[in-house]
Amino acid sequence: MPSDWEKLVGRIRRDRRAGASTLLADGIEAARLFLHAVRPLRPEPFTRALEKFTLRFTASQPSMAPFLTLANDLWLAMEEEEGQPSWQPLHAALVRYADRIDRALEATVRRAAALVRSRSVVLTYSNSTAVRLALWRAMAEGNAFVTVCSESRPMNEGMALAKFLAERGVPVYLVVDAGLSNWLGIADLILLGADAVFSQGIVNKIGTEPLLQAARRIGIPAYVLADSSKWLPDRLARFWRVRKESPAEITALRHPNLVIHNRYFDQSPLTLVTGVVWEGGVARPGEIHRRIARLPVSKPLVTLLAKRR
Repeated sequence: MPSDWEKLVGRIRRDRRAGASTLLADGIEAARLFLHAVRPLRPEPFTRALEKFTLRFTASQPSMAPFLTLANDLWLAMEEEEGQPSWQPLHAALVRYADRIDRALEATVRRAAALVRSRSVVLTYSNSTAVRLALWRAMAEGNAFVTVCSESRPMNEGMALAKFLAERGVPVYLVVDAGLSNWLGIADLILLGADAVFSQGIVNKIGTEPLLQAARRIGIPAYVLADSSKWLPDRLARFWRVRKESPAEITALRHPNLVIHNRYFDQSPLTLVTGVVWEGGVARPGEIHRRIARLPVSKPLVTLLAKRR
């Protein structure tokens, strides 16, 4: 019989629509349920249970960096126990992490909303929680602007974003994915989310890189909204991966000579963006590289993930 945390991690694994920020809220709850379940355990079985949780947790959404950064914070807290792992320091680390990301998202949204001006034409892609909240905040602050977003196949999360904004009074142009490029000569700002930020690149909906390349050619500023929970140092980034998704999400067509390639994410060079909006401000690519390089990484976590790999 699966435990409560296992059921929740299974639900996270099956989710194909929600973004990293939304799924992380469930991930934090799964970690809380896990720590509650293992609270009575002695150090050795506690460590084994943490290993099991970590492997399932990080594999549930392998393209979303916060699942690795949360696991990293838990393992860093355990390292401080010097071989006597227990519930209390890990629970404290989880509380600190949850508080930090709440503050980080709010600050990121506030800073991104300040980039939106009245009469702007803002182009976005997919359905980022941070972008959605930033546009809503910009409207609430009295800015009158237009948003352009696409359907975001195959799961059409862009349509959910269009509906959200339209219902709150923001004029929205909804187009097919290939139609976004037609708006690059009209848009004056691009706001994108990210599921992960590496020292050299960002992860977002597949198709983001050609959009950024075209924006760079014609001089449209493009900002990525990504608080530090999504930043992956190189030693953790090696465990990030894009998983295969169901061919049925694209088409029911089948043929021996047909291979249906369904991936949700791709990686774009960090140098293509104007800046990364995070809780500390708006950072240029070089600054992000330096900050990520200084982040601590748990050696036991790296060893555990490397064994699975």
